[in-house]
Amino acid sequence: MGKINHEKFITDMIRYASSAESPEHIINQILKYICENLKSDRAYIFEDNGDGTYDNTYEWCREGVTQEIDNLKNVPYDGALEVWFREYEKSHNIMIQDLEEYRKVSEPMYQILKPQGIKTLVTGPIEINGKYIGFYGVDNPPAAYMNNTSVLINMMEFVISMMIRLRDYAKVVERSATHDQLTNCKNRRAMQWVYDTEFDKEQSMMVVMCDLNGLKKINDTKGHGFGDRYICDAVEILNACFETENVYRVGGDEFVVILMGAKPEQIEQYTEKLNMYQELKKISMSFGFAYRHNAKEPFDNLLREADRKMYQEKEKYYREMGKISRK
Repeated sequence: MGKINHEKFITDMIRYASSAESPEHIINQILKYICENLKSDRAYIFEDNGDGTYDNTYEWCREGVTQEIDNLKNVPYDGALEVWFREYEKSHNIMIQDLEEYRKVSEPMYQILKPQGIKTLVTGPIEINGKYIGFYGVDNPPAAYMNNTSVLINMMEFVISMMIRLRDYAKVVERSATHDQLTNCKNRRAMQWVYDTEFDKEQSMMVVMCDLNGLKKINDTKGHGFGDRYICDAVEILNACFETENVYRVGGDEFVVILMGAKPEQIEQYTEKLNMYQELKKISMSFGFAYRHNAKEPFDNLLREADRKMYQEKEKYYREMGKISRK
């Protein structure tokens, strides 16, 4: 007992990593493989939140073992995990063969590990570009597997760090395809979900069309840099009123807001809020609202209605501006 074919283990890791599956799926498959082959209760990955805490982001448990991933969020570095990262610098992995003995090393870590039913543990860091961005490990490998597990933990770091790099790169690519570069708003492509996605059509839908007033004049007289700032200020207003995930930039100065589960009386509330923010920010926008009690009607119908009402508001704005300019 305790003998593991290292060559086969790493070959299998590389085979997983080179598959055509998504990085997220591969990471979970690798953890499953690690957990099963190291006869452990749990295999997991923790990642740096960038605020001095770490989250358990991936986990695989053998049958009958309680999942801990939802309980292990915002684990502090200071006073807890720092003891592990200091040890990583010296030996690159940590092998706990008796948790009760380890209590003498770190009481804070003991208090985190003990409620999880951990008796033995092996963990190693995840390093990217010379910086530790997290760690991974297995809980309760059998005593006979401990030395093998320690060796394999070191060997697995490359594969795990590579998959996290690929995952992060995929997220960047996906975000660039669905978000506007200037404003960070979702773009027209991201709005395609309304046409393609199956969702509860019984819920209400509100569509808001928005167009900035006077942007061309600002670009012509003050420059496009000032115009870009004007657009970004307008987006801050839309995000504050409707929340970021509901706002889409569909043209140079055109935006669409899609609200599911909205109520008709909110139109007046949103209008008052928008007017208040515009006055504070010295931004001028025209809006049009379209509302339906359910989302069964084609989305384009609501979009056209909101667009028509928005242009009515825009015409009204320019008529008023014309009166002012003639005074």
